[in-house]
Amino acid sequence: MNDSEFGDYIKERYEKYLKYYDKGAKHNKFWNDACSIYILLISVAIAPILTIDLLFKGSGVVWAMVLSPTVALVAGIKTHKQFYENWLNYRRTWDNLQHEYYWKKASANVYKDVEDKNVLFVERVERLIAEEGSSWMACHKDKESKDS
Repeated sequence: MNDSEFGDYIKERYEKYLKYYDKGAKHNKFWNDACSIYILLISVAIAPILTIDLLFKGSGVVWAMVLSPTVALVAGIKTHKQFYENWLNYRRTWDNLQHEYYWKKASANVYKDVEDKNVLFVERVERLIAEEGSSWMACHKDKESKDS
């Protein structure tokens, strides 16, 4: 593989997937954190709301009745969408893709004594992408079979 073809591969495929996995990791981390914080805040807030209601005869019971089920709802959504697992998988793949680039650039690791580093790089990157896709499918198929 010549340098021109390799440059095209980097621009058209490698950088696209690097951005995809980074974006996916950030998205899932955001939603994992948002759900976790919501669950913590509302869970902790319910007892004080009920206490204030007992002391001042307000509408705390109504608020507690409305907010309590939302904790279970958000926890269920967080689990169903697998934000935590997806975040870690996307970030792991992104990290592996980054390492691969720097290993090739430094002629380190498996690139040390290879004749065509460009071909090896493409093969290894494509394997990482395929493995992540297979891992994602297996994870979500396991979830579906558990839900049935």
